[in-house]
Amino acid sequence: MDTVDYFPIEVEEVSWQSAGEQLTAIRHKVFVEEQGVPVAEEVDDLDPTAMHWIAFGPGNVAMATARMLPDGQVGRMAVLKPYRQRGVGSSIMRNIIRYAIREGKEQLVLSAQLHAIPFYEGFGFISDGKEYLDAGIPHRTMVLNLHRFMDNAPKPLLREISDEERQRVGIEGVDEFRDQAVMLVERAQREIRIFTFKLEPGIYANNQFCDAIYSFATSHPLARVRILVKDLAQVIHQTHQLHELCLRLPSRIQIRKLETKEDCLHTEFMLVDRTGILYKQEPERFVGYVVPHAPLEAVELVEEFDNLWEQSELDPDLRRLHI
Repeated sequence: MDTVDYFPIEVEEVSWQSAGEQLTAIRHKVFVEEQGVPVAEEVDDLDPTAMHWIAFGPGNVAMATARMLPDGQVGRMAVLKPYRQRGVGSSIMRNIIRYAIREGKEQLVLSAQLHAIPFYEGFGFISDGKEYLDAGIPHRTMVLNLHRFMDNAPKPLLREISDEERQRVGIEGVDEFRDQAVMLVERAQREIRIFTFKLEPGIYANNQFCDAIYSFATSHPLARVRILVKDLAQVIHQTHQLHELCLRLPSRIQIRKLETKEDCLHTEFMLVDRTGILYKQEPERFVGYVVPHAPLEAVELVEEFDNLWEQSELDPDLRRLHI
């Protein structure tokens, strides 16, 4: 299967005993040299008891770190300056949250510098209490209740997957793509990802599809739709029903413009719950396939999509429309 070139990020769980030198080097650069935190306050006696993470990039270069104490306190999140705005911090935070859920933690707590609050809010953290100074820098406490991911998450249907659902079915034409897109959205329980050139109105701006998206997005507090668009001109300059839904439900449905200097080998696809795939194989014609249950292939596409998503952001023209 073709792959998308993207900035590679590998996150590893490490201990202080095995990786203390790398952890210290990154934190010293960020906290001591950049932010002026006293050395005596940067390293403490809690490090040996904490779980640590290091993000590695091209050439196995250590780019960032974070730690979590046994009581669920997250801290020492540090990303070296050359690697910021590349999705590195987000990759570490996703790993921390997955680890905490796996370990049965009830909540995560952290002390956020004020400029970083929107970053943590994106993962569901909520500010708790007043602003205070830590090492001379304004902070606020933030809390993430992990029960929202465990107890309230939509439960998968406990049924046997049929052979038909595992079959890749060829489709052709805008109408067939629209019908199959609606079918997949109606099956969705938690996540929808759309990677598209221009949000073709015949597929994504009709009542049937938008009604299905709206029903999904309002079905559960954790339901999310993320749309990555290569060319936003049509979305910005014309009325587009799906974009209007984004304005109504900005925390549930988000659009970003694809930002990458590398050629993208995929043409267009939609992913549902890491299992369902709608895939357009030719750039100039609506020819492709749909498969409702293909988790191995879907997970690969999800990873590629998420890395591209974190390298992209809300386009300034879309931001003005939001305002």
